[in-house]
Amino acid sequence: MVSSFSLFVRRLLPAFLVFALAAPLARGQDLFPLAGEPSVRALLEETLARNPDLRAARERAVASAARIAPAGALSDPMVSVGYDKGDAWLPGDGADTGPRLAFSQELPFSGKRHLRSEVSTRESDLARHAVGAVSLSVTYALRKAVSDLLLARQNIAIIKDQRRATSDIEELTRARYSAGLGSQLDVLRAQAEVARFDQMRLHEEGLVTSAIAEVNRLRGQAEGVPVEIPSELNDLIGRDIEVPPLAEVLARAHDASPELHAALSLVERNRLAIDLAQRNLKPDFVVSSSYGFRGSLPDRWTAEVGIILPAWRKSKQRQAVVEAEAQFRSAQAEQEAMALKARASVEKAYADFKAAVLEARTIERQVLVIDSLAVESALAGFRSGQTPFISVLEAHRVLYEDQRQHAELLFHILWHSALLDAFGMERQTS
Repeated sequence: MVSSFSLFVRRLLPAFLVFALAAPLARGQDLFPLAGEPSVRALLEETLARNPDLRAARERAVASAARIAPAGALSDPMVSVGYDKGDAWLPGDGADTGPRLAFSQELPFSGKRHLRSEVSTRESDLARHAVGAVSLSVTYALRKAVSDLLLARQNIAIIKDQRRATSDIEELTRARYSAGLGSQLDVLRAQAEVARFDQMRLHEEGLVTSAIAEVNRLRGQAEGVPVEIPSELNDLIGRDIEVPPLAEVLARAHDASPELHAALSLVERNRLAIDLAQRNLKPDFVVSSSYGFRGSLPDRWTAEVGIILPAWRKSKQRQAVVEAEAQFRSAQAEQEAMALKARASVEKAYADFKAAVLEARTIERQVLVIDSLAVESALAGFRSGQTPFISVLEAHRVLYEDQRQHAELLFHILWHSALLDAFGMERQTS
């Protein structure tokens, strides 16, 4: 009963560790402004459960964990059956005649099995850190696709509003032209502006379709499955988006980045490999025993102890030490390079995120307010005949261009906060 339970735990533990490691890395992000929105959170949970790249990484980690125990185990024993013919053919007719059963087992030098197990454990750590990296990559890719979708939908809303406003101007221009207060050129220019919005809308609708396709790819859904996200980019307007200190973001990346943890695990793995290579300079042993049936004569028992000598250590075992030491130095350099890369990636994403937040606040609280006043003033002057048509058109164009720029900045807030939550790295999922 106890042994069965222990076997169950040993089989279950590697898989549990894989999922336990991946979960905090996938859900520990807190900068993405829409992370708490129910629809976005539900999409992320579905993606983390169904994404094939992430499922493949988890299975690779489980497979890697399953190699730890065999790495530290003894080699399989050998059992052989034979027949000895001495000075007769049948057992009992000769002292050296009869069937024989033999057994032999290789015994490595003290410490080798433990080191092999430790090396395999660090290799399993690399696979588990890879699960965390893929989880972060998939989370970032989903949030980026959601941000693309929200930006395209917001641009469509802006285009529709601009088309409506321009249509009103076109009607006003036609009325003034009919009354002899305007020119036909003003009417044609207004109509051309209205016609151009249909082309702009079709372009943004294509971007909506593209973003939905990416979301469905990430969450493993069929083509055309709708993506229900009631949130809008405008939901960020007026929200006090926190920009934490850079030192805090860097510390968070240092503590949780799977790439940094993987680099450290690789250094430790190669350090242990040096110890193992040096230990391989020591001889291994072989113990063997055999039993021979001799019929009416006494049975024969034998026992032997053999030594596997590292006779070619200069060209074999010592070269393995040289190789392990070189790989250790390489891993140290890679760990230093990864630390620099991780820091720079976070700093770049942080700079983009902070700039987007500050620029969006400026446009929202100042530029768009002034643009709206300029449009009202231009329309009032146009109705009274004091302002030319081109000034009205220009004021509207500036207002809606700034609205689109504001939407682009809100998109950058989502994009770069998602990138910061992924520690600044746009990873390959496969």
